[in-house]
Amino acid sequence: MNLSLHLHQFIEQNSPLNKWADRTRTFLLKRPHFYKVALVVNHLFRAALMAAFFMVFPTALCSCLAGSLFYRLTVENNCAYKFALPSFGGACAYLCADRATTRVITGAAFASLKAFAWATASFLPLAAYLGYIVLTVSYDVDAI
Repeated sequence: MNLSLHLHQFIEQNSPLNKWADRTRTFLLKRPHFYKVALVVNHLFRAALMAAFFMVFPTALCSCLAGSLFYRLTVENNCAYKFALPSFGGACAYLCADRATTRVITGAAFASLKAFAWATASFLPLAAYLGYIVLTVSYDVDAI
């Protein structure tokens, strides 16, 4: 046997997370609504972190797109749940809605029809992202 196989077997046998992962999986499989909520939260968490990264490093947009695409084509090809590109899309959707959120809260979005239309249009990518992840998660969990 090669070293990588021994290492993998050692980790599988001795990981303290295995017991908790098995318990969590059993719990969530018996309660698909909780499973869906957990996956939606996971999507939102990843998108929020990527959006925060974009706010700190605005020039990272292209590199994050390339990295998300590369990750999707290589690693996520073998995963049940695809998070990389939806997270990127969610981060971009949040950035589109960020300024509009401030304008809605301050009331500036209601000052004119043009401002209201701009704010509404700014929320469309976020609504599309949320719709996508809810429908995708629902399909994925129901298909188990």
